[in-house]
Parts: sequence; structure tokens; C-alpha cells
Amino acid sequence: MNKCQFVGISIWILFVPKLSDSASYINFTRCEMKLIGRGMSSFFMIGQLYQIPVENVDISVAVYKKSNGYRPFLFNQTFDYCYYMRNPKAYLLVYTLHKVFISSSNVNHTCPYDHDIIIDNFVYIKSDLMELPIPNGDYMFKIEIITYKIWRGHISIYITKDS
Repeated sequence: MNKCQFVGISIWILFVPKLSDSASYINFTRCEMKLIGRGMSSFFMIGQLYQIPVENVDISVAVYKKSNGYRPFLFNQTFDYCYYMRNPKAYLLVYTLHKVFISSSNVNHTCPYDHDIIIDNFVYIKSDLMELPIPNGDYMFKIEIITYKIWRGHISIYITKDS
């Protein structure tokens, strides 16, 4: 199974690609977390794309709140990622999540994507997501990746928000 996971102090990320044909679409050549200081870690990931260029990307973002399991909460939207990269402020919640790691990633330009997907030295700072307009609690942000109308995988980000 092609998995990439990262556990930190108040954020947990798990990437689970579709098992049947994801091996012919993407391969994770690097996926690691390094401790850089007390309570701080950096995350590195390289996903090698086999079918390039990628010119049609849809992203589905849903927010779930933990309450006897994770229940849908407030937000569930699918959008054209290529359009979003041309007009990032058209989706403010997505932009708030994206700007947390945009400087450490090469997924920061409009389509086409004809290179590996890299997250290099991503350091999560606890205050980055505190501006989200949600009450305190445990949340899951589920991000599904769809290219050419084929589901490729999803990323689940688990966050605990407290004041």
C-alpha cells in the first residue's frame, strides 16, 4: 500500500491513494518527518507523477467535526484546481488552508503540472490555522484529488483547535 503519513504535536496528516491504479499514476519516493526542535518537526514528500502533463485537476474539500465519530461540518465543496490557482481568493477557506504550506511546495502555480509533486521542509506553526472561523474541537479536513475525472486519492488532515 502506497501511504505517506506524518504525526506532529497538533496536526496529523495521512495520504491514502486509490489502491487499484494509483501505482501507475504516482509513486512516493520520499515521505518523512524530521524533528528540528522541541515540539517542531518538518515534513518532506516527493510524489513522482507517471502521467504528465496534468492539465485537468479537481479538488474536493470537506470539513468534519469529531462528535461520536467524524460528522460533516459546515463546508463541502468541489472546485477546479487550475481555476483556483489563477484566482486563489475565490475560495477563501481553501486559500486559508493552502497558504499554510504554499511556500514549501511546488504546487503553487497554474496548470499544467509536468513535474514531481514536492513538499520540502514544511514546518507547521500552531498559530497558522487558528484564524479559521470554527469553534474549538477536533476536526478532519478531507481533500480528494481528481484528475481527468478519475479519483486518485485523498488527504486527511486531523487538527485539534483550542484557544
